[in-house]
Amino acid sequence: MIRRGVTGILVLLALIGLGLVAPSAGAKDLKIAMVLWRGETDAEKGFRQGLKDLGHPAQYVVMNANQDRAKLGRLLREELAPRLETFDYVYVYGTTVALATKTIVQDKVPMLFNIVVDPVGAGVVPSLERSGGNIAGVSNAVPLTLQLESALAVVPIKRPGLFFNPREKNAMLIRDKVAEVATRLGIEVVDLRSPPAQDMLQENLQKLRDRSIAVDAVYLPADSFLVSNAKLLGAELRAAKVKSIASIDTFVEQGALLGVVPQYDELGRAAATIIHRHLGGQRLQDMPVLSDREPELKINATTSRALGVTIPEAVRKRAKFVE
Repeated sequence: MIRRGVTGILVLLALIGLGLVAPSAGAKDLKIAMVLWRGETDAEKGFRQGLKDLGHPAQYVVMNANQDRAKLGRLLREELAPRLETFDYVYVYGTTVALATKTIVQDKVPMLFNIVVDPVGAGVVPSLERSGGNIAGVSNAVPLTLQLESALAVVPIKRPGLFFNPREKNAMLIRDKVAEVATRLGIEVVDLRSPPAQDMLQENLQKLRDRSIAVDAVYLPADSFLVSNAKLLGAELRAAKVKSIASIDTFVEQGALLGVVPQYDELGRAAATIIHRHLGGQRLQDMPVLSDREPELKINATTSRALGVTIPEAVRKRAKFVE
């Protein structure tokens, strides 16, 4: 039985390496459409490598919306829909793409989603236990309580700011969850609405620099627009001496202080095992949504020094540091 998390996926890959589980022999190339939101990420690299390691050769047709909803619509109507049934699988990245693609696919071919924070809340699937349709996938969610409590173990936080893009359904779902968890922890959250118009993000960053917005930290959710500006956010927040809590490792790598984060490469490999199991006879409709059950605490050492943050020894022992 495969555990419902990345650890179980790694066990499966190890068994294949030992010859205890056999990959498919002489399999024909799978034809996979990859509908992406912001180009290929580590999740797609892990997915490709995972399929290869599992013995499934594949040909990929990549359709990248480049964070443009109009372009996404054109790709789905003009590129995917006319040849939908020529694909063995349709792989999609992110909530926005998953929802839009689902209306085109409509269970006609197997659909595989990845990096969807809240697949039930967004309406991608009705349950985390089973999808009930010709669809299955992987969530990049890490419990917010774990993320915030891990941050509280390092720095006192009473009034964090929340950057989010109100145009993304995924971001609004995260906003609601952050508010709910913060209330339980006795924390007041300050909204920092940052839609794709670049001046809005810059305006919020300026307010943090000049202290016209009073917060003692900020939370950076897995919002595609914010992720595409991770380098800017990391540099500006560090310069403004604002502590930052990251939801994914890209933010920490680019300068955020810390975060309990999923590993996108392993989430991609987890998605590959769904295809492996499906080809082995399991129905997608009966598969649970996979996730990283052992997310990693990452700390940016350069930022911690710049902000004068002392990392407690108990936290240091379980953290991975990046510069």
